[in-house]
Amino acid sequence: MRRLFVLSSTLVLALGCGKDGDSKNKAECHLAAINLSSCQRSSLATLQPAGVWNVNVELNDGSGSAGALRLSGADGAKVLGFTVTEQQHTEDSYYLAADVVDPFQRTVRYAFAGCEASSATRMKGTFRRCVDGELDLQGTFEAARLQRKADEVEGSGVELVREIPLGEALVPKELTVVGGRAYVTLGKDGFAIYDVSVPSETRKLSGPKPSSDVYNDLVVHGTLAYVASQKSGLVIYDVANPEQPTLLRSLTDPSVEVGSLALNGNLLFAASPAPNGEVLVFDVTTPLQPKLLDRYFIEGAEPLNGEVPFDVMSVGNRLYVSNWTFGVSVSDITTPSAPKLLGRFGGTASRSLAVGSVNERPLVFSGGEDWGSFVSVLDVSNPASTLQVGEFRVRPETSVRAMALSGTKLYVAHYQDGLRVADVSNPAAPRQVAYFNTYRETDAGRGLSFFEGLNAIAVPGDGYIYTTESSRGLLIFRETPAP
Repeated sequence: MRRLFVLSSTLVLALGCGKDGDSKNKAECHLAAINLSSCQRSSLATLQPAGVWNVNVELNDGSGSAGALRLSGADGAKVLGFTVTEQQHTEDSYYLAADVVDPFQRTVRYAFAGCEASSATRMKGTFRRCVDGELDLQGTFEAARLQRKADEVEGSGVELVREIPLGEALVPKELTVVGGRAYVTLGKDGFAIYDVSVPSETRKLSGPKPSSDVYNDLVVHGTLAYVASQKSGLVIYDVANPEQPTLLRSLTDPSVEVGSLALNGNLLFAASPAPNGEVLVFDVTTPLQPKLLDRYFIEGAEPLNGEVPFDVMSVGNRLYVSNWTFGVSVSDITTPSAPKLLGRFGGTASRSLAVGSVNERPLVFSGGEDWGSFVSVLDVSNPASTLQVGEFRVRPETSVRAMALSGTKLYVAHYQDGLRVADVSNPAAPRQVAYFNTYRETDAGRGLSFFEGLNAIAVPGDGYIYTTESSRGLLIFRETPAP
C-alpha cells in the first residue's frame, strides 16, 4: 500500500522505530556498500546535479511513497526535507545522503544512489535507510527534475490578474471564495480574509491569527464561518466584520480532527480522518448551535488500513466522499441522520473531488495525490454501478491536489504543473484547453516536499479563478479568448 503523506520529516523518523539499539555499525547506507554492478552507471555523467526533483520510492515490501530532492540551492541540498550531509557526483556515480538524529538518539541515514540516467533530468537508482549504520529499509527510486514541460510557455488561455504574497513561512491549505471575499486557511497560522470584490485590487482584510490549533478548511454560512480544526473539530467564527473575525465557539464534542467541510443547505458535513475515520453530519438550521445528527462510518471502509475520508461534497440528496484507497463513496442522505451507502468506485486512490452534472449527466471527478496520480471521471447515474468513463493526466512526477467544476470545464490545481483547465463536455475524453505554470524552482521553500505548488482552487462563477500556491500565495486568474 502507498503511504499517503510519508517521507514528511515527522513520519520518516517514526518508521522502523521498533528496532532495538544494538547496532553493528555496518554502514550499509554508504555508497561503497551498495551493489550497483548491474547499473548503466556511465549514463550518470550526463545528470544535472542541480535544482528540485520529485522522487518516487518503492520499497521491497511493496510499500512506498513520493518525496522531494533538492540537488542544489542557496541553503544547501536537501533529501526528503533534511539537509544533505554527503553528496557525490562523478562520471559514473551519483549519491545523496542525509543523516538525522531520531527521537531515540539514533543516527538515521537516508541514502539515494543513482543507477542510470535516461536523460539529464531523469534517473533511477537504489534507496536505503539505515539506523546507526544497519540497514532498515531498502528499495528503488525514480526521480525527475521539476522543469516546465518542453512544449509549454508560462501560460496559455489564462492570464494572471493578481498575486498576493501571504507572508513569510505561511503555507495555504484550503480556499473558499464567497460574497467578494476569499478565505484562506493557513494551518497553525489560522486563516486570512481578502477583499476580492475587484480581483485586480485585492487587499487583505484580516489575519493571520496564529494559535495552538491547526485550521484545515473553511465554509461560510451567512455571517458565520465554520472552520475545520485539527484539535477542536469544528470552530465557529463571526465574519460579519471581515476585518475583525470573532471566535464564537469550538465544538469539542466529538473531539476529532476535521479535514474537510461541505455545506448543503442547512446540512454541514465534516470529513474526519482521525482518530476514527468518519463523516460528521450536522444540522445548522440554528447556525450557532450545530446539531450532530450522525457520526457516519462509510460502510465497508477500514480506517485502520488508511481508508478514511479526506474530501467531502454534497449535492442534492447525495453525499460524496473521497476515502483514499477505498475510493469514492456515494451515499443517500435523504434521511441525514441515517446516511446509506449507494455504491463506490475503488479503482484508484481518491484524495480530492469535484461533483456536478455535464449535459445532464451526473459526474464525479476524483483526483489521487501521489506519483502517477490523475483525475478519474466517474459516471454516478447509477451509484451501485459507478463507471469510470474517462481520465485526465498531465505527467506522473506531479500530483493532482484540488479541483473545481464550472459548467463543462474542470479546473485543476496540479501542484508543480500549476493550473490546468480541461474541457469535459465529452467526459470520455477531457481535453486541456488552458494552463498556467505557476511553479518556479527559484522561489523560497522549494524542494522540501512532494506537495509543493498550486494547492487550492475556487471558481465561484464571477469570471475569475482563485488559487493558492505554496510559495507564491493567493493567485487570481481569468481566462482569455482563444487566438
